[in-house]
Amino acid sequence: MKYNWSIIGHEKQLSMIENDIASGNLAHAYLLVGPNSVGKSTVAKKMAGILQCEKDFCHECNTCLQIQRGSHIDTMELVDDKESIKIEEVRKIIERLSLTRQANYKILLIQCLERMTTEATNSFLKTLEEPPEKTIFIMTTNNIKLLLPTIVSRVRVVKFLSVSTKYIEEKLRELFPNSDEDTVKKASLFSLGMTGKAMHLMENPDALSNYIKLYHDINNFLDHKNIVDRFSYVENILADEGQVELFFNMMTHVLRSKILEGATEADSYIKTLSKIDDAGMLLKKNVNPRLVLENLMLSF
Repeated sequence: MKYNWSIIGHEKQLSMIENDIASGNLAHAYLLVGPNSVGKSTVAKKMAGILQCEKDFCHECNTCLQIQRGSHIDTMELVDDKESIKIEEVRKIIERLSLTRQANYKILLIQCLERMTTEATNSFLKTLEEPPEKTIFIMTTNNIKLLLPTIVSRVRVVKFLSVSTKYIEEKLRELFPNSDEDTVKKASLFSLGMTGKAMHLMENPDALSNYIKLYHDINNFLDHKNIVDRFSYVENILADEGQVELFFNMMTHVLRSKILEGATEADSYIKTLSKIDDAGMLLKKNVNPRLVLENLMLSF
């Protein structure tokens, strides 16, 4: 790699992006696809820095520092705030894209493109089809199936997939040579194949402890069939907004592990996985988390 992308793995995808930049074969729009915490947003921001910096991504000039802070005049961002992207936001961004450019490009970074409302998507599509000169869109999505085919057909798709636990273990040993083996193994396991998450767990012992506790809680949860206990557990999850997504990810991991181990309830666990996927889709559509979780508990 010519550039330091600050993520683990995904060498093939990063090489493709570097080749596009070096050859001048840049697409006017990139869509980085993959689950949370695989490094999509990091790569998008780094791409913006590489394209805008006059000193080959020096990390030190005003341009690099402004992009890192999110204050660069020609590098605009729609950061994921868990809310829908509405047409008013899109119109403001489109208006800014039409202004005179001061940097190499006008760059628009959009996290979780699937958050766009239908109205906003239709407005955005017109600009995506006929962008102003020297404009580049770098967007991310956790689920390409939620996007309109007309959007996908107009972008260069780069897929960032989860990687194996073994691969993450090897990389963590290289990056954290002084860490004990147990920490490396647990961070690799609970990263659920997401390299960014693995780095986060290695650098934040409290977060790793939280994951370990949640893993044991879910195993205990599956062993208790009492509906009162399950609804009580929902209250604990809802008390911390960040725990909802983590609960779904960890529950999926635990169930898949039990299925692979040949658990006697494997058929039931497979059905539960499907219900968890459905619940996750409802959450992405901003359905009330309490309603989604309570319905999931009732369906077990």
